Amino acid sequence: MRIKAIGQGALQASFVIAVGFVGVFVLNLVVWLFEQTTGSSFKTVTQTSARIWLNAHGVPLHFSAGKVAGLSVPEYIFDLIPLGFALLIGWSMYRAGRRLSGESYLGFAWGGAIVIYLGVATALTSAAFTKSIHVLDWQGVFIPTALFSALLIIGSVVGDPIGFTDQGSSPLRDRVRDFFIRTIDRLPWAIKPLLAPALRAGTGVVLAMSAVSAVLVSLLFLLNWVEVIRLYQSLQLSLFGTITVSFGQLALLPNVIALGNSWLTGVGFSVGEGSMVSPLGTELGPLPAIPMLAALPVGANSFGIVFILVPLLCAFGATLLIKSHTAELRFAYASATSAAIALGVAIGFVAAVEMWILADFSGGSIGPGRMATVGANPWLVAGVTFLEVTVAAILAAFFSARPDAADAELIQRTRRIK
Repeated sequence: MRIKAIGQGALQASFVIAVGFVGVFVLNLVVWLFEQTTGSSFKTVTQTSARIWLNAHGVPLHFSAGKVAGLSVPEYIFDLIPLGFALLIGWSMYRAGRRLSGESYLGFAWGGAIVIYLGVATALTSAAFTKSIHVLDWQGVFIPTALFSALLIIGSVVGDPIGFTDQGSSPLRDRVRDFFIRTIDRLPWAIKPLLAPALRAGTGVVLAMSAVSAVLVSLLFLLNWVEVIRLYQSLQLSLFGTITVSFGQLALLPNVIALGNSWLTGVGFSVGEGSMVSPLGTELGPLPAIPMLAALPVGANSFGIVFILVPLLCAFGATLLIKSHTAELRFAYASATSAAIALGVAIGFVAAVEMWILADFSGGSIGPGRMATVGANPWLVAGVTFLEVTVAAILAAFFSARPDAADAELIQRTRRIK
């Protein structure tokens, strides 16, 4: 049974690798076979696929100084994560964990999966190395393996068993779950009742803002589709080149939506040092030839300030909708004021942390010089989000967290003591 568990773990790790590396490798291989680009070979296809796979795990790519089209280019780092591809890989890791969660010997299944992923990460880190482009060995090996291990274990512990495992009860899974349950039960009375409603409302705020951001991004593409097509045409791409560029932009679409969240807070974001895209106006310098960037708004926007109300409205609505999850909170806090302030601050904190994560992972360096700064300032986004969400959530919490009535049993007990 232990050997079977190790084999199941290795099999699930192989599925994750197939979703990530093999998919990219096949696409690049097809492009190479049909395009026969000068200077490309099977080796360069493997190297490019390995770099894309590593970059999707958050591994920075280091570019050495050299010349491009006769121009000297200094050394720089590319660490912009394609969130679309990263989310796909992360989902497959979590799902692999769920498939293993019914294994009786869960620890052995984890070990088999992690060893396979570690081996592949080591091999691809070595394959990605050239004099002009490389990754740091420890980052290429550690970051993908650590990410895989974390999501695999979370999926095994939190998720319900699926797939073709023996669907038994894993003692290890039960012990880990019980540990976290006991830890939550030991939290102070002032914090424990806040966890569930704050997580629900804070996450709801970020999801609602993301939905609004996605709608606005779609409208920008619809309004500026002519400019996007012109930029495609100026690149003079072949059919497979167009497909490759389009897939690359789809992988970056969640980054754009996350940057839209920063735009809605009023902080905005930059596409290169010295540029700014915010509700109050847009100032752009030279941009890389990425077709989707043609949809960016240009100039001042007199109605942009209105969109700063979106986080406030989302926070107000999300706080109202969680009243059914605040029963314990309404019992624990004695007054409407203390309950509202506590819940509002907790919701603001959750939303700020999640927005910090989105802002931090949606940006990065994509080139030398001014292109080393792309995205939003995570700390500024988190701070502004906390203020906006907390104010609106406190106001709504006077309804959703107001104690229903005085605790009659506690009053009678107090009177008897007197």
